Amino acid sequence: MSPRKTNRRPAQTFRIFLKWSLYAVLGYGVITTVVFGHSSIDETKGVYRFHWSGLDALANDEDFGFSTATPVATKLDGSDGPYIFGDQQFIVTSDNKLVKSRVDSRLPIKVKADNQDQDSFYVTLKTAYQPQQEQYALPAKLIAISDIEGNFDAFSSFLIKNGVMDRQYNWTFGQGHLVLNGDFVDRGENEPQVLWLIYMLEDKAAAAGGRVHYILGNHEIMKLYGDYSYTEYKYREVAKQISGHSDWDTSARVLYGPNSELGKWLKTKNVAAKIGPYLFVHAGINPNLYQHKLSLAEINQIARKYYGQDAREKVTSPKEKTVLSKYDSPYWDRSLSMHTLYRAMYLLRDPLTANYHKTTQAELDQILDFYDASKLVVGHSIVFNVTTDYQGKLVKIDVKHGQEKNSPKTQGLLIESNQLYRIDGLGKKVKL
Repeated sequence: MSPRKTNRRPAQTFRIFLKWSLYAVLGYGVITTVVFGHSSIDETKGVYRFHWSGLDALANDEDFGFSTATPVATKLDGSDGPYIFGDQQFIVTSDNKLVKSRVDSRLPIKVKADNQDQDSFYVTLKTAYQPQQEQYALPAKLIAISDIEGNFDAFSSFLIKNGVMDRQYNWTFGQGHLVLNGDFVDRGENEPQVLWLIYMLEDKAAAAGGRVHYILGNHEIMKLYGDYSYTEYKYREVAKQISGHSDWDTSARVLYGPNSELGKWLKTKNVAAKIGPYLFVHAGINPNLYQHKLSLAEINQIARKYYGQDAREKVTSPKEKTVLSKYDSPYWDRSLSMHTLYRAMYLLRDPLTANYHKTTQAELDQILDFYDASKLVVGHSIVFNVTTDYQGKLVKIDVKHGQEKNSPKTQGLLIESNQLYRIDGLGKKVKL
């Protein structure tokens, strides 16, 4: 047998494998589309550009066929709210009815979770909204958690098990600080309930000499300007009913808009804070942002200036552009967790302008030196467990939290006497 023929066989085998793999992928796509359907939605109007129901619609007693320019069905689904605008409040009852009533701001307002235990608590409306400062002294105890995403069960039980509050929603953390490092909205079933719990705990913590720091993430920023791309459809429906507008783009601006109690409160929050030697942002501070040598106050001022509007393509100032950037802002950055999957995602979505750079150790050291910080604490990019990176100078706290109460999958960070611990939804702690 000649060498030429011997070398051809692996190449032929590879081509055959590649061909049949391609057939398999295409076949899978065709079969799943035919059976389960496929759609494209205009997110601004809330209509299908096109919609194929799939054959399984016949088995599920759903509308069958192909259509274009038809409204996307949304509906109320379980207890929701309250949504408060001045002296008016809207709640969705457990039997899916939207109820409007007047609010007496002097009286506590009930918040009911949409969960199996039907948890509820009361909030008192604030009389003033003041932006928090950027820097604080380090308390004896600090707990940080991020990316709760409307998960009331995980959040509330984590706070109880780790001594932040009791089952009656009283603050029990004394002069400790609770840092909520962004993305507490979207994806979950209890978005406003989670926000109201934070809203309430702020006042109770302050009364005890403690502090709640709510650092906004990219999903809070999106919510403020009406981007509901990652939200449950029930929030689309309540927004439509409260606003009186059927198109998604217009109605979405109402729930956290300028007349909303929760919207006004969210707009006082920061995107960066420093507590003792620890720097907190939702996503990260990368070299592109660092090159502008902005103070934390300047970063927060720029971010707050544009809360409620998607100004990324409108601003011309290089500093403002970077703070608001979908790649370099402190609430969007991925450079501290950049890996092959993120690079592939960026390549598909935005091959020409995406930032593929992974921050180096030397660059992070420079950033920390500039802000006189010893460690940076971030969420945003999921890790299996709360962990450290970059020679212990980066703390990553975004994990896939459990969906139920008292889950060991729910994790946060405890800083006690300047020592770091991983803590979980059972109240256990492990030294980092």
